[in-house]
Amino acid sequence: MYTVRVTRAFSAAHAIRAHGGKCEDVHGHNYKVEVWIRSHDLSPPGMVADFVEVRQKLDSVLPDHKMLNEQYPFNPTTENLARHFFEEMSKFYRVSKVVVWENETSCAEYEAEAGP
Repeated sequence: MYTVRVTRAFSAAHAIRAHGGKCEDVHGHNYKVEVWIRSHDLSPPGMVADFVEVRQKLDSVLPDHKMLNEQYPFNPTTENLARHFFEEMSKFYRVSKVVVWENETSCAEYEAEAGP
């Protein structure tokens, strides 16, 4: 099994609703998003996916310099963002995992469920 990983960054603000802590106030992060794409086979000329194309598609779904609560109908926690980006990128690739880092020490992952 081959795996490629593409990492991009974006900056955005959010407020975590129903949190009960200081994160309910509007605040921002410099996020890092990793998309993992897997394949049993390589497409000519020997790639899982073209890195340039993957970066472009990922950039098109990332909400750079936005207020996340205004962009999405869900509470924009890091976990929910990981699931959302997984679903968006899965429209184009066989995504196995998305990792969203909200800072250098904290991240959330969303992975494809293992098949039978």
